[in-house]
Amino acid sequence: MHTCRPATHWRRFLAPIAVIVASLGAKLSGLHWPKDDSRQRQQYWHQGYLIQSRFDGLPPAALQVLLAQLVVAATHSTIDRTTLPVPEPPHRRLAATAPP
Repeated sequence: MHTCRPATHWRRFLAPIAVIVASLGAKLSGLHWPKDDSRQRQQYWHQGYLIQSRFDGLPPAALQVLLAQLVVAATHSTIDRTTLPVPEPPHRRLAATAPP
């Protein structure tokens, strides 16, 4: 069965956007990693943020700027890095075949 990622999540991420943004915000403010998620997971998000913040060159873009541009701020992808709002939920594709 085909399921869609809820609007509260970025594609390919298990954690909600709010959790990822809070973690990145804390780290960028010089605080320790929040204890809610593993340090390794948060380091992965932070590395993705560093990639995205420098995507257009220096100086690095702020987290809020990336979010305003609909960039998935924690992704490591340099190709599929933005979210596109979907006006309605996607539908399953149906394959129709003609008789032989």
